[in-house]
Order: sequence, then C-alpha cells, then structure tokens
Amino acid sequence: MSYKVTGVLAAACAVVVLAGCGSDGGRAAAPPVSSSSAPSAPREPLPAEFDAARGWSISADQDVEFAHPTGAPEARLLLVRASGPDGVHVVAHDAVTGAVRWRSVPVPEPEGDLDSTVFVTSDGGREYAVLATTGTGEDNGVDKPARSTHLYVYGTDSSGAAVTPERDVSLPVRSGDYWAQSDGRVFLENGDTVTVVRVADGSMTSYPEDDAGLRPPKECPHAIGSCADRMAVVAATASGPLVQGFQSFWVPGAWISDDVKPAGASSNEGFRNVEVVGSPDGQSVLAGWPTEDPTEWLWALHDAATGQVRGSVKCDLDGATAHGPSGLEPVVSGHYLLAGRVAFDLSTGQGRCFAETSDRRAIELTAIGGDTAYGTAGSDDTPVSVSLSTGKATPLPDGTKVPDGVAAGSAYLGTATNGGERILVYPPA
Repeated sequence: MSYKVTGVLAAACAVVVLAGCGSDGGRAAAPPVSSSSAPSAPREPLPAEFDAARGWSISADQDVEFAHPTGAPEARLLLVRASGPDGVHVVAHDAVTGAVRWRSVPVPEPEGDLDSTVFVTSDGGREYAVLATTGTGEDNGVDKPARSTHLYVYGTDSSGAAVTPERDVSLPVRSGDYWAQSDGRVFLENGDTVTVVRVADGSMTSYPEDDAGLRPPKECPHAIGSCADRMAVVAATASGPLVQGFQSFWVPGAWISDDVKPAGASSNEGFRNVEVVGSPDGQSVLAGWPTEDPTEWLWALHDAATGQVRGSVKCDLDGATAHGPSGLEPVVSGHYLLAGRVAFDLSTGQGRCFAETSDRRAIELTAIGGDTAYGTAGSDDTPVSVSLSTGKATPLPDGTKVPDGVAAGSAYLGTATNGGERILVYPPA
C-alpha cells in the first residue's frame, strides 16, 4: 500500500523512507539547539557520492534508544524517533553536520505490536513531521486498558529543545496499520475501517469496508462473488479514495482497473490477484498485475485521475513472487520509485526491471540519492550503483558499504541504536 507500516517501517516524503524528494524552498535553516558538532563516525568505504571523512553518528543516550531515520528534504533534516522511560519523541538533526535543530517533548508510548514511527509529508507548501503511536495503556488489573492512536504533528521548521506538537490527532482505537502519502495524508487502519487524516488541519474521514460510497463505478461480477466483496481504502486521489477490491481497484465514480488493464496482464491467475502496491503522492498508482507466467508480474504505473497506464514493465520478484505486491514497501526519492526489483520514473512513467537476465545478475536496490540507486547484485551481494535514468548498473569497489537509506541527501548506515549499534550518517561529497 502507500508506504505502509507493518511492524517496523522506515519510510516517508511520506513513511515509509522518502528521502531527498524536494527542494529547500529557499527557507533559511533554523538555528541549532546546540552548535556543538555531533559525534564523528568512522571513515567507512562508501559510494563516491558521499563524504566518508565528514560522517557523524547517533548512539543510545543512557536509556534512550533512537530508530527510524527519516529525511525532511525541505528543512534539510534527518529525523529519528527517540524512545525511553519518559515516552517517545522526535529529534531533528541537521542532515550535513548532525547538530540538533530541535527536539520534541516526550509523549506517552502505548503498548502495542505496531512500532511508533515518524513520517514526513507536505501540505499547503509546508513540511510536517508526524510522530505516530498506537496501542493500549497500562493495565491496572481492574479497568480494561484504553486503546488509542495518536498522530503528533510538528512543523519541520521548528526550533528549540522542547517543541510541542502543533496538533495531536487522536482516535480511541488501536490501529492495525498506518501509512502516509507525500501530500499531507496519513492513513489509519482499524479492523474493517480506514481513516484518512489531513495533518495540516487534523480533519478526518473514515471509510468502513461496507461504505456505499466506496462501491465501484460499474458492476464487476466474478465467477464467485464480486470485486466489491472486499473493499479497502489504500490511498487518496484528487478524485476521491482509491479502493482495493477483489481482483480489481478503482476510484468511485471515476474509473475501475477492469477498463485500464495493461496488455499482457490479467486480473487473476490462479491464486494471484491484481493489487495496488502504493500511491506516493495521490497522483500515480503503482499496481502489480499477474501474467500467465507464474514467475513474473506486470508492474504498471497508472494515472490516479483516469486510471490510464503511464508505463509498465514485466519483472519477477524471486522468493517474494509468491507473496505478490502486498509484500513490497516502496521507497521514493525525487521522481523515482523503487519496489523490490522494479524502478519507475514518476515523471515519465518509464519502468525498469532489475531481475536476473541472460547477461546480468539480479540486483536488489535499497536506497536512492538523486538519480542513483544503491544495492547488491547476485548471491554474493556485490555492491552496485545504478543510474535510474539509463538503467546502467556499475559494480562498486570491494567492501563498499551500501547505504541503508538516503535522508535529505545524506547516506546512513544502520537504522537503530539498540544492542549497542550506532546510526552512521555521511553528507554528500
């Protein structure tokens, strides 16, 4: 789905990690909370685009742990979630120097299976950081613990050591999932209901599974049942909610996937059904369509306003093929989107597949910086860089560390400080 959080996710110019996707907007950087430099990082062998000599690091601070690095490109920040005995909060570092620009006041962290995380999203020309928490409160042995989900919203242009949220959007439910789009919307799933929140003003719209307003724009019967038998909102577009149904997806009153099926694709093959992978900004929709070949899928980028296919590519997912599109977590940077071994240019619709070919090993891509992606090739995990504009893959020197992500232009290694680990951050060269 759209940067969906399942257990633990790093991701956002919306969550899931949407790093480096925006300009600085000409806004001056807020003064740091402390001008002292961040602890240095060891000089690791990195891709040439990053400066190994100017690295900085994040370590556990007494009993406070840090996790989920997330880029705020407009404010040029790397955000992390801090978790300790007082609750959870956000720490915003200058992505180049590591200096702390701002730190939020701790808020309670309920007990739950879904980890608290930080999203970055923009609305109305402003960039926001959203700290999402969900779960149940303390059990006193008598009263049933209260369930709650909170979205604490901060401007990324904040400053100071005790920043309070501009708003606390709360619901008396425990969310089973949450995810975000880059256009200021966060999605909360609770049972058979999905609630869409606009972080700029806290407004909410809830869509129960049986909501009549979610029904497809035309009848779509199947041999057994109908596409409307399993309806769930997975994204939001300018024309309305994007709904995933059984073997179909659609925007109510606008279009349905049955009418925009790409050549060579099918809505259903055996136990494989067409599924939405994500919508990064509410303008494009990435979907996985089964084909007659059980080892491959056809990945299509659809226009969210019309459903028309903007580009497509056939590609296998190796071991993930059996699980289909639902097992993917898209990564977006600038106008590029990665999903498993597939990359799309969101501006042109061009798709590329990095599965194994007759003359190239399979490439697993994990991070994007500018128009370059980084990952590993083959069973021996050879480090590689890939030009997403040309599709050319280049092996990197032996021992090169592939970034776990790129946030506001800086590469990072590691995603949490638990167990004595550090998060190492390296600015652009």
